[in-house]
Amino acid sequence: MGTLPIITAGRSTARFPHIGFAVRGAVALSAALVLVRRGLARARDHAERDAAVRSLLRAVEVKDVYTRAHSERVAHASVLIARQLGMPDRRVVLLRYAALLHDVGKLGVPTRLLTKSGPLDPDERETIQRHPECGADLVRDMDFLGEGRDGILHHHERMDGRGYPAGLEGTAIPEFARIIAVADAFDAMTSTRSYRRSRPIEAALAELHRCSGDQFDPRMVQALDAALRRYGWPLAERPDTAAAGRAASPVPVPRLGVDDTHSVAGALAAERHEAG
Repeated sequence: MGTLPIITAGRSTARFPHIGFAVRGAVALSAALVLVRRGLARARDHAERDAAVRSLLRAVEVKDVYTRAHSERVAHASVLIARQLGMPDRRVVLLRYAALLHDVGKLGVPTRLLTKSGPLDPDERETIQRHPECGADLVRDMDFLGEGRDGILHHHERMDGRGYPAGLEGTAIPEFARIIAVADAFDAMTSTRSYRRSRPIEAALAELHRCSGDQFDPRMVQALDAALRRYGWPLAERPDTAAAGRAASPVPVPRLGVDDTHSVAGALAAERHEAG
């Protein structure tokens, strides 16, 4: 308890009890993350658990402002896909948390790699590709995430088995991971990065369809396409949503009878009620 996997370029992941991150010069985040991990383990109700998740997201924002905004958009797109698929509310809640935390492992990636404007060399690419395992390890105490942890661990797998970290293929890839993969790629293409400008929404959808079957689950791509045409994309950086249709109303969110409509505890309570 209290250790965090730190990723260094060209070296294997190692565990150290007290490691600081180079953030905004040299601000150490390890102590704060230890407290978050302890809070996750001791949390007894949905409010405490939600507060711990928000603490992790704040740590991500300090590390890389883009990653925080990206995670929120990926969560929104993942909910769109889940709604189009008719996923039960309790699973939508877990999926949303997994999508919010899918890149939390980048806390262990050097900031200079996250913000690098040029291409990555092989060692740098290998370093960044370790972030799903780092993220899954970081949330290992969050038992209430359930299948969400696998979504974090496997969101860079490919349908053809050429992804990472496990090289899973087809439906062996957890459903949450297949959803997050599509949402992640969609936002990556429609958002401005340090090394390129954003693409129009219609161009991003065309690329997702082109890569369906090999990289992405065609069912998830079709669900996102249909959801965007139904609801639009209110989080676009610029007015490219015309081709996909503008949202006439907010995207539906789970209503589980708790103060926080996205509470994991609330979702589990609903599941116990249904089981009873």
